[in-house]
Amino acid sequence: MNPSATGWIKKHFPTFKETIVNPNYSENNFYIKLQQTGFTYANSVTTLSQNNQDTLKLTLEEKTKVNLFDTLGYLFFLKNPNATQEDYLQELLFFYEEVEIKNTSFFKFPSILKANLYDKAEKVLQQRIQLNENIFQRNFSNLITNALLFLDALAFLHYLTYKTGTPAYIKNLEAVICRVILTAFQQKTEKSHYEELILKLIQSSLRYNKLADINYDLSKTCFKSITHSLEKNYLLDIACIAIYSDERLANKELEFLAQLGTYLNLPERRIQTAVTQMQLFVAQHKPEIVYFDYSNALQHFYKNTNRMVRVLIIRNKRRLIKEISDSRELMLLLHKSTQQELSITEKEKVKTQLLDICKTVPSLAIFILPGGSILLPLLIKFIPQLLPTAFNENLQDN
Repeated sequence: MNPSATGWIKKHFPTFKETIVNPNYSENNFYIKLQQTGFTYANSVTTLSQNNQDTLKLTLEEKTKVNLFDTLGYLFFLKNPNATQEDYLQELLFFYEEVEIKNTSFFKFPSILKANLYDKAEKVLQQRIQLNENIFQRNFSNLITNALLFLDALAFLHYLTYKTGTPAYIKNLEAVICRVILTAFQQKTEKSHYEELILKLIQSSLRYNKLADINYDLSKTCFKSITHSLEKNYLLDIACIAIYSDERLANKELEFLAQLGTYLNLPERRIQTAVTQMQLFVAQHKPEIVYFDYSNALQHFYKNTNRMVRVLIIRNKRRLIKEISDSRELMLLLHKSTQQELSITEKEKVKTQLLDICKTVPSLAIFILPGGSILLPLLIKFIPQLLPTAFNENLQDN
């Protein structure tokens, strides 16, 4: 199942029903499972419904998309156990139309209006998990956009429960979440350029509020409206991961978490548990967590792009091998590039022939888009790993 290809929801539904609906998780148990995927920490390192082997083949964006779909689906079937999968998709579309119609144009594009129920849901989810920024900005935007996606789940739960007032609910909750994040950063004893980046990301991710209208004073925040355990758990987790961005917990920061726990009417042991769970998650998955890559923006972009290209190559391995094998000149030049520097003319030939191949493989269209050629060195880097082990030896004999 490829979450970036059309038709993925229909293919995913049997797995979703078996792993998410049938176990009948309690809300608290479900949240713990979701927390372990990293979704509530803004970094989905795995998914709720896919096995480890399948998850390794997914990008961060795809894992996030699957987790969002599974979370919304869990909440829907929790409220409507006898509903069909079409009922779920229809309700999901009604929900996003209600909360997003004034802020986005999900339902104004002819392509979405004419699409079937499954296609509409796929397009809406895709637009929800990403920002409308250029490729560089999008790579730096996963942190807050993905972090706030659990807000969709909380708003969907409100929508399913009350059927009214959801736009006002999501706007208020987004403001509370943002205030908690901003106040958490204010507890840091040492400020850095990192906070400026976070503020920019928050600004670009907010959909119902303006950053300038949000103050940093928790005492002025109305926590009386935060009554559900999922709301409280999420606010606490988002505060923990925000404070831990420098991998340190000073006394002032611990005091802030204790204060937040008091506002949320949570016992002290719950705060301690949240901190421990967050630290364990970071310790186990730090190399995979986008959050801790912002200190080196270029390295972060390279790592994200590297993962993306690797996934595209693995998914199109057979087709690529065939197309490359059919081009004798390209094979020779690729082999030569592993032994010595190619001339300018040879590099242009490799670039041209690879782009021609990418045109024949729809999934590799990213390489022929404006600016896509900058990714070709990564493609060339991975190609020798695709070809049989006799690749070098055979060419040397000829």
